[in-house]
Amino acid sequence: MSVMPAIEGCGMEEMVSGIIRRYSEAEVLPPVLLYVDSNCCRKSALMDIFRSAWPDLVVRLDVWHLMRRLAVGGTTDTHRLYATFMGQLSAAIFQWDRTNLNLLTAAKREERIHSNIQNPSDSDIQARLDRKELSLHCRRMTRSTEVITERIQAVLELFDVDSGRDTIGVPLLHHERIWELWKQQQKHVECLQDPKGVQLYTQTGTLKKGGVVLPMYRCARGSTSLESFHLHLQRFIPGKFYFTVWYLRY
Repeated sequence: MSVMPAIEGCGMEEMVSGIIRRYSEAEVLPPVLLYVDSNCCRKSALMDIFRSAWPDLVVRLDVWHLMRRLAVGGTTDTHRLYATFMGQLSAAIFQWDRTNLNLLTAAKREERIHSNIQNPSDSDIQARLDRKELSLHCRRMTRSTEVITERIQAVLELFDVDSGRDTIGVPLLHHERIWELWKQQQKHVECLQDPKGVQLYTQTGTLKKGGVVLPMYRCARGSTSLESFHLHLQRFIPGKFYFTVWYLRY
């Protein structure tokens, strides 16, 4: 269900009420988790409507939107260290499931052995674990609030010195701006936490690599599955407009 208002927030109450009514009329269990790009922990009329009908609903902030808020503290997203910075932020927030990671590592090792590379080193195996394979075969979970806060702090400190400059000396981060943003966003770190007892991954099948059978997963975390709708709107509607993205998990 989508609503495209002329003014941000206008008409959203009717949409929320309509979503709740559809669940009620279908006689199905309501969602247990709602991902948003804003108003994750702030009291709002829309969240009150949701919670009045679904008191057990858990609201979480989409991780990518927090990362993008911090990225605004950068001088430019074309900086050669920008991708590395965003990757470090992601690593500060998430950790890979150890069982899945060990299984994928074993599969990559067997592939090297089958390619007549005897006794491949751990560093060689790690270098061959690309992001696409990790996302397909390994589940992720959020770190604790304290650890995420400490790690993001460390990432910002790392890129806010000479190590955050490119070869011609251009800094990645705007010093005053990034620390002001981090001061504002620290309170939302708790809003990133994966709720206990909610299954965020669905196994869609298996794939054999190097003789090792690997599970394939689809993740339901965040609002990524809805983001492509922005692109379609930009293509057929001229002018500037704003979006609010919600993703219900049930």
